[in-house]
Amino acid sequence: MSDRDEAARILLHVMGDERFRGTAYLDWLYGDQPVGTTVEVVVRDDSGRPVAHGAAIPQELRCRDREARFVEIVNAAVIPNSQGQNIFASEILNHVPFVLAQNCIGGFGVTNERSTVPGVSMDGLGATLVRQLGVKVCPPTKLRSTTALSYYATPAFLDSDTFTDLTADLDAYPTTDWVHRYRPEVLRWRLSRPNVTYAVHVTNNVFAVSLKVSARGVPVALLLKMIPRGASRGPLPSRDIVAAACQHHRAAMAIYAGFNAHIPVTGVEVPRKYLPKPLNLLFLTLSELDANEFRFDTFEFFDFDAF
Repeated sequence: MSDRDEAARILLHVMGDERFRGTAYLDWLYGDQPVGTTVEVVVRDDSGRPVAHGAAIPQELRCRDREARFVEIVNAAVIPNSQGQNIFASEILNHVPFVLAQNCIGGFGVTNERSTVPGVSMDGLGATLVRQLGVKVCPPTKLRSTTALSYYATPAFLDSDTFTDLTADLDAYPTTDWVHRYRPEVLRWRLSRPNVTYAVHVTNNVFAVSLKVSARGVPVALLLKMIPRGASRGPLPSRDIVAAACQHHRAAMAIYAGFNAHIPVTGVEVPRKYLPKPLNLLFLTLSELDANEFRFDTFEFFDFDAF
């Protein structure tokens, strides 16, 4: 059995998520991503039994005056009878050179409330809490968008001239703090996740991604990502994008998580006490960056691996 097979088995056991039945999802997430080389770790106990897994995926970010490579920490999981032993600490030290060799200057990840305290205290190797990730319920403020076009992100669409044209200028808008760089090849990979068909919505100055899900049998539009097109300077309106996503998915409302300094989203904030798994954004410095000063301009569902 390969390390990735073992990783999938650990993740399926710990998270119970069908994404991890087999290795197709991990093959895409780890192996197909177009930035650097994913650092994958399977931790074994003294008997050689695999008991934990985690990975660091290289990502390109930029801010006002700098472009740099970071890693996104994903799929940190420990089987139940091995939890509470701070099992990742020594493995992180062993694998940091593989990250630094790719010129990564920091790492970030999203944890639920239960995992945040271990994440920030991990034998002095832990991360800094950047901020909590809020969730909003967003009923459309108009029944139909008259300015947005919508597309299913099928393989044919991702290979089309239309997709190339729509994504050619998504790395040009001005920013202050850090944002993900969704160059066409990165976005094409991100939209090609196995067994999922995303939707793309575009206006003259916004590119957005959504996904249809079901909540108690009712269709809901998950608003995953919004990016200014060209050199458009925010704040830009999100009203037409919310309407287009709801219209496209035949949903009465959209759900949005995270924050966007360039395209703010209006909605009703869900109190954290009602969220089944409140999420926190963490940052780990690997360079001269001050973890206490590190900020994102934008961080949304699409910027981590949950959807």
